[in-house]
Amino acid sequence: MAQRKPEEQGTLDQVLKLVDTLSLEEQRQLRLKLNAKAWGEKWDTLVSEIREQNKALPPLSEEEIFAECKAIKNDIRAECAQGNR
Repeated sequence: MAQRKPEEQGTLDQVLKLVDTLSLEEQRQLRLKLNAKAWGEKWDTLVSEIREQNKALPPLSEEEIFAECKAIKNDIRAECAQGNR
């Protein structure tokens, strides 16, 4: 993304005033877009941290991942059946 010159950058107050001029639907769309961007950045950070912590370990195969997911689902089902969830 191109960097703006300092004189072109808007202040937070200017942005908030601009947002106030949007319709409720446009504000909702903006909120969804900003939330998606924030979650995308958080996800990328999380993935990087996990990779860094586990770089000495071999990657899991799809079969290992599937087996782990299945075990977790079975544990959750068992807890639900016992009324623990």
